[in-house]
Amino acid sequence: MTLPLVEAIGLSRHYRLPREHLLAPAGLVQALEAVSFTLHAGTTLGVVGESGSGKSTLARLVMALETPDAGRVLFEGRDLQALAPAALRHARRDFQMVFQDPYSSLDPRMSIARTVAEPLERLDHVSRAERRERAAAMLEAVGLNAVQDLEKVPHEFSGGQRQRIAIARALITQPKLIVADEPVSALDVSVQAQVLNLMQDLQQRFGLAYLFISHDLAVVERMADEMIVLQHGRVVERGRPDDVLRAPTHPYTQRLLAAVPQAPWSA
Repeated sequence: MTLPLVEAIGLSRHYRLPREHLLAPAGLVQALEAVSFTLHAGTTLGVVGESGSGKSTLARLVMALETPDAGRVLFEGRDLQALAPAALRHARRDFQMVFQDPYSSLDPRMSIARTVAEPLERLDHVSRAERRERAAAMLEAVGLNAVQDLEKVPHEFSGGQRQRIAIARALITQPKLIVADEPVSALDVSVQAQVLNLMQDLQQRFGLAYLFISHDLAVVERMADEMIVLQHGRVVERGRPDDVLRAPTHPYTQRLLAAVPQAPWSA
């Protein structure tokens, strides 16, 4: 049996709340509770839930940006939290992240050439000329013009173009996994479709796996091979999008679907 690219095993994460007064006990808020899933190379797992359901916390744990209170994240069988700092830095080239707001995730003072190539500065010992060459190749891969665009800065691009730049930046280390946290929710509907088409094309071209986080059920149906539904940090439903969206078994999933007007799966 093929080893999963990513395996989350019983992930739990809690955060301390501010004390109401000096002598009061510190409260805890449950962000995730015993969340498990597997994600294989070249496939997409959709993660659905309302605001506060734990989606972004899950993304941070998978990216090893936070430490779970319980559970493990295995990447190609290796426990990320058990890696030494140098080994974890080396492993990070294999998983990158694309955020919701492309403008806030890009340094407005940096040229696009340096923005896209920046992960190479941190992870690889490559020459400046090679970094520029690889940045140009990634811009072309996401549908931008390297000759015209390398020396521009983020404010010279539209929102959809900025998200393409963010995707190019994520791709430059040749990762196996991209964690996409609401990557199209800040874009107009027509631009969303273009970016989703691009992400599907890139997945086929580079064999990428996506952990695709979204509150938009239609987007997840389009992108995902499997999906999980989070409520208050717990997985309440999982399965193929067709099965989950057309025959949900959990009341929470049913409420999410009922809130979508003219949903194709309700016809």
